[in-house]
Amino acid sequence: MGLCKISLAFVFLMGLTLVHLTLAQDSKEDYLNAHNAARADVGVPSLTWDDTVAAYAQNYANQRIGDCNLVHSGGKYGENIAWGSADLSGTDAYP
Repeated sequence: MGLCKISLAFVFLMGLTLVHLTLAQDSKEDYLNAHNAARADVGVPSLTWDDTVAAYAQNYANQRIGDCNLVHSGGKYGENIAWGSADLSGTDAYP
């Protein structure tokens, strides 16, 4: 009986994990759709995907992976970099 409850709990947890994974934003269209929906709400033009900019960003992210320092790349595209605290009021953000 105890083993059955553990097995059922495991199956339930695996099901939740799979649901979470299926709702993940993994494609460029997922990211664009979410951003463009928010932009439409405030009357700002939609964004389009640029493979050159995406490759530049991935390359720079790969360079920072060892230290995760929030440092601008100095490149021609620029970055929005911010660091926040656990303050849930939203008043503590550091550029």
